Amino acid sequence: MQRHVMNPDNDIWYCSNTARTEESTRCYSNVALRRSHRKLIFGTNSLILPIMLCALFILCFSIQTKAQTNNPAEKVDRYELSLEQLGQIAVISSKTPKLISDVTQKVDVITETQVKRTLSNNRNLAELIQYLPGASVKVLSRNDVNWGAYGGIGPKYNVYLLQGLPIDGFVDPMSLDANVIQRVEVQRGPASVLYSNYMSQDFAGNQSSLAGTINLVVKENVDKPATMASLNYGSYGTITGQLYHENRIGNASVFGGFRYEKSDYTNYGTPGSWLNMLKDPEYNKSRIYAGTTIPLDAAEDTKISIFGTYNIQHGDYGRINRGFDNYYGLLNISYTSHFQSGFDVAVKTGMRSYDRSWEDDNYGSVKDLSLAATSSVKQLIVPVDFSVSYKHGSGKTLVVGCDYQYATYKTTNEPVGKASIDGNDASAMQVGVYAQEEMQIDNLILRGGLRYSHSAQTINKFESQPRSLLEKGYDHAVWSAGVKYKLSPGWTVFANAGSSFLLPGLKALGGTIALTDTTNGQLPNHDLKPEQGIGTDIGIDAELPANLSVSARGFLNSINDAIIDYVVSQTPSQTRSANVSGKTIARGFEISLKQKIENSFDWFANVTYTKSEIKDNFDPDQNGVEIPFVPAVLGNAGVTFTLPYDIEIRPWAHFGGKIYDSNSRKGRNSYDSGVLLNVIVVKQFALPGGKTLEAMLSLYNVTDNKFKMPWQFMDPGFNITAGCRFDF
Repeated sequence: MQRHVMNPDNDIWYCSNTARTEESTRCYSNVALRRSHRKLIFGTNSLILPIMLCALFILCFSIQTKAQTNNPAEKVDRYELSLEQLGQIAVISSKTPKLISDVTQKVDVITETQVKRTLSNNRNLAELIQYLPGASVKVLSRNDVNWGAYGGIGPKYNVYLLQGLPIDGFVDPMSLDANVIQRVEVQRGPASVLYSNYMSQDFAGNQSSLAGTINLVVKENVDKPATMASLNYGSYGTITGQLYHENRIGNASVFGGFRYEKSDYTNYGTPGSWLNMLKDPEYNKSRIYAGTTIPLDAAEDTKISIFGTYNIQHGDYGRINRGFDNYYGLLNISYTSHFQSGFDVAVKTGMRSYDRSWEDDNYGSVKDLSLAATSSVKQLIVPVDFSVSYKHGSGKTLVVGCDYQYATYKTTNEPVGKASIDGNDASAMQVGVYAQEEMQIDNLILRGGLRYSHSAQTINKFESQPRSLLEKGYDHAVWSAGVKYKLSPGWTVFANAGSSFLLPGLKALGGTIALTDTTNGQLPNHDLKPEQGIGTDIGIDAELPANLSVSARGFLNSINDAIIDYVVSQTPSQTRSANVSGKTIARGFEISLKQKIENSFDWFANVTYTKSEIKDNFDPDQNGVEIPFVPAVLGNAGVTFTLPYDIEIRPWAHFGGKIYDSNSRKGRNSYDSGVLLNVIVVKQFALPGGKTLEAMLSLYNVTDNKFKMPWQFMDPGFNITAGCRFDF
């Protein structure tokens, strides 16, 4: 769980109460110099080999399989489906398109229209998920990353994917643009066989799919040229401009866009908090992105897809020498091929770069606003995934594959007038092989899979000193299984189970300060053990008369040796990661209803109840307490009215129950966000030549609920945005 995107070394998650660590940060003059770091060396030999092997294998496999028989095999063509039908198709559960009714897991699809119509006050795609059952999503501010809890056990146990390739669930939903998203597939329940852990070493560290998986699907098929331009203005002097274009050039689909936002934001800290904003914080955010899908055959069964985005963010935290300057880059490259013999092959790779820098002043007891130091964190992650799906017989699919990840993690600190100091310098890797079989026998669907992985961490330097913790390696296996039975048309029952294995992040191991340090920060713990978890769920789906859908699901997730942070000191503000000596357990249930009445009215409502508990017989202070950040009750409800004259009104409400910020019964604080009500009003104007003009009004936090959040953050309350979008 990460508290602040711009200030990673100050993070406190899980057990922090009101404590706030402040690390030294870096000034703008040095920020500009570090922009030239673009050449990154990250262990080339270990990366090129698996990529070359995957590429060679796919080439040989393609040549051989093309020569095989051309007996037709079942294929779901996503390009010939209506929008309503697309909402019933998902790739996430099997790595190939399948009807949601034919997979054992519980899957929801957020369509492209819903993505555009859901208010995201903090410009974070994770806010799309907060209206679904089981997800407690909170974004602390427009300058901060996503955090929350999934499946009742915290933020690390849900993996975000982009086109099936892992991304950072804390950062990347803030960096991706909604214009490129065709749909969002949300799978609840364990999925640790087909998708590996994400090897993020910053924020809350590595991320596992024990409680769920979210796949952000980028546009692949463009039929005709289209251009969009929009301009919005809102509270805090926020100006947002966008330009987007898509086209079909020959048989290739291409798209690209640019977004710029500037704002004199507002104080989002509680009165007297450590944030101590003396002026309105500012930010400028620029984003450029582009993508293409190139078919390699006339039937468009074989294709190459490329997508990339680059984000630049800079501003300040409300004081003159508290600036930040961040660069986030993301690249996805994939080759996919469907063969008439029943094979689907995919090889995917990419790059995720996170280069964040910030500055800190001497503001404290002496109220000195002069610059103290500048700091940075640089992280590079390269994932590779190769998979083959084979439809052998009616309703039977075998998926086999291998994947690989390499991650680097480096921190620096530069006090004023002194040379830069390297704090942590480390790397991590993992390689895995997996297999999963799905079969349908009449009304019964069965699924089972196994993954075997090797993970390793190489420590070059921790706490600014060379370490002897070289090559800590782990071999581990995880499994997953599921069953679904179709009782009758419209009625199904399902159950799933799976395990997980999660290494501690390099930040948790190395900390941000030394054990003997008396400054603010996170203390190291070199003795952290990996976490192991088990997730299970059972549920029922029903399609009732009058187009009413009802779903109920119960879940039980437990983790051995869960890594939780605890507060060591309030002054100075220090935390440390440690393994819970017992278990962390979350059990609960969720109920969801939704209905569409013709084309003029639809509504939804869901509620999730969770009982989370830490069992630690050696520490009575945390034995029996709730898991931090997990609310006992979550609720959502919303209505969409489609009125005459092309007017749409969408009031949606989210209820978040009480949460705690620590696993210490004595030292924790509680927070209750209550009800958050948002409203979107849209009016469309038809223009000559098929052009459209759309006027939009967004009302966020209509009741002006300035609820408090952990680490002394606060929702700033009601704000309004108005704008127009021109499509031509």
